[in-house]
Amino acid sequence: MSNDTAINILLFCLADNDAEQIIACCRRAGRVAHTQSIETGEKLAEVIVEKQWDVLIFDAERSQLDVQRCGHILRKHQVDISLIFMGEGDPLNPPDPAITDIISKYDIPQLVGAALREQRSQALRRQLKQREIDLKEAEGRNELLLADHLDPLAYITDGMIIYANAPFCEHMGNEDLEGFPIVDLITNKDQDRFKNALKKQQLNKDQQQLEISFAHSDGREIKTLITCNSANYDGEACIQLSLNNNDSNNQLNGLDLSTQMSNKYRFQEVLQEFIENERNSDSSLILLSLDRFSRLRQSSSLLDVEKILEAISVHVREVMPAQFYGRVADDMIAAICHHVGSDAALEMGLELCRAIENDIFEIKKKSLQCTASIAIMPINHLTPPRASLLLDTLFHGAEKIYLAGGNNAEICHRERQQLSTVEAATSLASEALNQGRLTLLFQPMINLGNADGDHYEASLDIKDWVEGEVTAGELLRVIEQEPDNNKLDHWIVVEATKQLAKERQTGQDLKLIINLSGNVFHDPEFCSWLSVAFKAAGLPPSSVILQFNEESIANALKPALNFAQQLQKLGSALSVRNFGRAQKGNKFLSHIQPHLVKPGFRKTDTPSDEQIKDIVAQAKVLKSRVLIPNVGSAATLAMLWQLGPDFIQGSYVNEPMPSMNYEFASFN
Repeated sequence: MSNDTAINILLFCLADNDAEQIIACCRRAGRVAHTQSIETGEKLAEVIVEKQWDVLIFDAERSQLDVQRCGHILRKHQVDISLIFMGEGDPLNPPDPAITDIISKYDIPQLVGAALREQRSQALRRQLKQREIDLKEAEGRNELLLADHLDPLAYITDGMIIYANAPFCEHMGNEDLEGFPIVDLITNKDQDRFKNALKKQQLNKDQQQLEISFAHSDGREIKTLITCNSANYDGEACIQLSLNNNDSNNQLNGLDLSTQMSNKYRFQEVLQEFIENERNSDSSLILLSLDRFSRLRQSSSLLDVEKILEAISVHVREVMPAQFYGRVADDMIAAICHHVGSDAALEMGLELCRAIENDIFEIKKKSLQCTASIAIMPINHLTPPRASLLLDTLFHGAEKIYLAGGNNAEICHRERQQLSTVEAATSLASEALNQGRLTLLFQPMINLGNADGDHYEASLDIKDWVEGEVTAGELLRVIEQEPDNNKLDHWIVVEATKQLAKERQTGQDLKLIINLSGNVFHDPEFCSWLSVAFKAAGLPPSSVILQFNEESIANALKPALNFAQQLQKLGSALSVRNFGRAQKGNKFLSHIQPHLVKPGFRKTDTPSDEQIKDIVAQAKVLKSRVLIPNVGSAATLAMLWQLGPDFIQGSYVNEPMPSMNYEFASFN
């Protein structure tokens, strides 16, 4: 019989008939009752130490022993047995604290139910006690491990060291560092980087590695690779710092053995951290590529090639003082020059080319001369936020320099991405989604007419966009080359409705125009999915207007018409952007009957009064409202008041922003 189907019950002064009823009730409940009857305190003290009991049932009518005496015996022997008092009494004021329940003598089923409940509670208490014992033993073992750990370890909370083992204290030249501010142990130049690393660790919990210079108590500067992990010490959430000794295992510490620079994996981590924290520092990233490396590799042994790279790394350090160096490929060395502009870095690169060209490398009594191609890229506020992208750009730049003759240094920039194929558009959209670079911007629309509520327009945007990358508008247009791909549109709707629902919770009557691609016209299930999305967000369909490019509607007129009809049945509406720009004209819009039209004026356009009047007249024929974009001055607004558009937007009102927090009441 398994333990979970049995219950061990002590019966104190119970009649045989009551005992038999208890056993029968337990059987009906699917449990086997192992019982023993006792009548004296001496016998109770004896049996509770011989065997583990679950419940003690005390018959107050038949017992000659006070229940208080019974409770005293249980406490004296420190046994955990639930005591059920069978008789009359107040459950809220039991005669002894050991009593867990008071049950009428004539309600045996309730008595058995209470016994089974107490057995479950007791099992949980025993499990908890065992876990506490196991935890205490584990903590003891951990304390021994920490004390004997050969690697320097410290635990930090709120910037203070709460524990540091002996190797850590020795590394810093101190006997005890408990309660010491960790920042005081770090050189001034690295304090900001270290603080940023601690903040990042608290947010994402992922392990980090970074190289930090510590200030030894004797004044020396010790450059050390540290690893940050989220941990718990003494029940308190904290950050564990472990120091890796550079002389113990260079490969594990992310160092290249030949050059004593960071290896490619470590350097990419360092570069990623640098561009996240120092993008506005006007710095430079430099990549040196050894010319004709494949020919050199064929004519020399692997060891000889490594000796050449070692010698070149010495030139790099001498000519190009940098904050970080790394060997990122067999024939490539990279450097991050902090606070060194690209022009200054170019001068250093040209000097380095000359130094390498003029050097003679002696390998096995054979003289060799080498040249290098050096690509330089500025690190500033326009730098893409991905280390891999920067290195790829420099790889291509160094290759171009080599193909042009090599032995030169140039500043290179990322070439503009081409979207001539569907694969390129799909790949870029997926990449941007996976890397979290897509976001939405919300631009307020000022109501000049009689429309209800406050309006925003939501548009796709790419975070950290730089010159040369595709724009969000291009991405939305070109992805229409693959009509079945609506992953991007789904993402836009989910994110936009999520933010709209959040803002409407405050009681604001907000309406949102969401820009999408024409791919949704080809998805017969999109409106059904949209209905579910509205319900999930708790939004009325009338609060959302979906906006499409006029050319997209013209190119898929029949699917667009079906979509507009489904959208209308749902209770939402359709809007048209770039109104008046379709090559086929816009007479087809009479079938669509858009709720709103937005003319395709560029920021550089200065539309005349006649053009605005014509737009407004066309909209009236379609029974549509008109939004005039790019309003940049009070003079423009004064002119528009006379011409009758329903909405305006532009820099005079507010630029697009990441949230819907514009104060509409402030616009006069």
